[in-house]
Amino acid sequence: MGKEVLLALVNNAALLITFVVLYTAFYVKSTPSRQMPRQINSGLLLGLVTVGVMLNSWQLSPGVVCDTRSVALGLIGLFFGFIPSMISASMAVGLRILMGGEGTIPGISTILSSISVGLIWRHYRRRDPGDCSLLELYLFGIVVHIFMLLCMLLLPSQSRETFFEMAALPVMIVYPAATMIVGWAMTGQIARKQGEAAERELASTSEKLAVIVKNSPVAMVSLDLDYNVTSWNEAAEEIFGWKCSEVLGKPLPYILETQKEEHERMNVETLKGLPVKGKRFTRRTKDGREVIIKVYNAPIRDENGNLEGIFGILEDVTEQHKAELALKESELRFRKLYMNMNIGVAIYRVINEGDDVVFLDMNPSGCRITGVNREEILGRSVKAIFPSVTELGIYQKLIEVWKTGRPLHHPVMRYKDERIDFWADNYIYPDRSHEVVAIFEDVTQRELMLEELERRVKNRTEELEAANKELESFAYSVSHDLRAPLRAINGFSKIISDRYMSSLPEEGQRYLGFISKAGGDMSDLIDGLLEYSRIGRSSIHLNKLPLKSIVDDCISTLNRRIEEEGAEVSIITDLPTVYADQSLLKRAVTNLLQNALTYHKAGSRPIVKISSKHQNGWVFLTIEDNGIGIEDRYYERIFNVFQRLHTDEEFPGTGIGLSIVKKSVLLMGGDVSLESIPGEGSKFTLKIKGV
Repeated sequence: MGKEVLLALVNNAALLITFVVLYTAFYVKSTPSRQMPRQINSGLLLGLVTVGVMLNSWQLSPGVVCDTRSVALGLIGLFFGFIPSMISASMAVGLRILMGGEGTIPGISTILSSISVGLIWRHYRRRDPGDCSLLELYLFGIVVHIFMLLCMLLLPSQSRETFFEMAALPVMIVYPAATMIVGWAMTGQIARKQGEAAERELASTSEKLAVIVKNSPVAMVSLDLDYNVTSWNEAAEEIFGWKCSEVLGKPLPYILETQKEEHERMNVETLKGLPVKGKRFTRRTKDGREVIIKVYNAPIRDENGNLEGIFGILEDVTEQHKAELALKESELRFRKLYMNMNIGVAIYRVINEGDDVVFLDMNPSGCRITGVNREEILGRSVKAIFPSVTELGIYQKLIEVWKTGRPLHHPVMRYKDERIDFWADNYIYPDRSHEVVAIFEDVTQRELMLEELERRVKNRTEELEAANKELESFAYSVSHDLRAPLRAINGFSKIISDRYMSSLPEEGQRYLGFISKAGGDMSDLIDGLLEYSRIGRSSIHLNKLPLKSIVDDCISTLNRRIEEEGAEVSIITDLPTVYADQSLLKRAVTNLLQNALTYHKAGSRPIVKISSKHQNGWVFLTIEDNGIGIEDRYYERIFNVFQRLHTDEEFPGTGIGLSIVKKSVLLMGGDVSLESIPGEGSKFTLKIKGV
């Protein structure tokens, strides 16, 4: 009986090997996947294999059957993972329940223990089971079947004794060996599949690499050990001009005779394991152009590590090289400017999030202006070198420029400490991250000259003001003193005219008329000069004044003259309140109205229009007439004292009226302007402070 059981066990194992090997051959030809449908299908197929094994069992005693399910389930857990294992185990458990008998519980226990050992072994080895050795597979089979023997302890005593007497030893001899053989077959198939996949991957990679090399934007060239070209891509053709067919099997065409020694030395070093990385060379193209090439070389080895040649990547950096040279030249030019300019330049770095500012550099002019040595200040705090910099305000400007990123101008300020004293004008702007640049000029001499100039101007102004006051006083005194004799002349002329005019000959009467007219003109001139001299002698009181009332008073004053001339004087806009001196404003407005009534075309009726507008805090009062007008070349001249454009026979006057207007307005902080068209009229505009 023992011999028959042993033979049955061998046959069952052979059947198991056949099923598993067939399945393995089928499974490994498919693409592995971790998707759920794929794992479910695998589990179902593996479950069918397990069911097939269980259906080829033999009966050890009534209700107790033996088969190689433990081998199949253990390998399923080891090689295929959790989901296929659970499906296979479920199908095996279902079949065992259907088979029934007193061995049901031990049979189910064997199923669960075998699948569990496989899963646990898979988990803890943490590597692909495809690299399991024969020894590991054999040990795995022993562990699975030790648990199987333990499950057999659940059999009834008689069946248990029968099992251990007849089957235990054959099981422990054959089943681990079967596990090892079937597992080895599966790993062999997996290894073959992996090898085929690796070959396909290598072929695919080679194809992709060939495409990359062919279409690469940089030149790629390979040489054999005799330094003849073995590959030459399209980028190399484009850079150098030679086609691949022209260079294959030949030395590199762009290496000139004078460059061969250097090129050979580079190749020897590359083959010795000293590859070229980014070195630049000048090479000639097929059409004779010079190009700058950046070279990366590396040795090529076969699968055994033997040298086969040299692979090179050549990048055309001609334009980049030109740009770098231009940049270098520009940097050199600006460096010379930086070192030789007469204006100081200081470069600072803001550190500790704005807590301090240190020197990074300062040009020679900056060191000369500030009296420092460049080596002594580098890396040191600005406040340590220039202790008064905070009071000057420039330190705060440096921080502000760093924070905002906007350039600032720090106006001319005087810096003074125990060591130096100078005036500087600073322009500050941001540079790189945490860096600020200050350009400063020593304006000490300029400021001293300005101070001297201001002093001279002040002194000269004081002298002029004193001279003007003396002149005004003199003019006032002379005018006042001339009034007495002038009154005598005018008085006696009138007496002679009243009493003796009829007794005088015609020529005498004419001379007496000249004397009377000259006396009247002189009297008017002195009155105007006195009025001009009085302006500004008394204190000026600027008050809020209704401009409408001032203008109405001036018109009322001249009402008789307006009637005599038949003039029309009208206010055509609202007149606002102004901030002015009442006396000065009335003088200015009255004189302008008198001029408008005087200088009109013969036979025409004077028309005077008065208007105003309020703009930017000023009131502009305009008096417009339809008079004779004034040429623009006289605009400035007519506001000077005693300046007239017409004779007394044409228009009477003293030439002082417009001078009084201008002086009055200027004393109130305003101004007067003129617009005129000869033959059509004039517009005088007073600029007065608004309210």
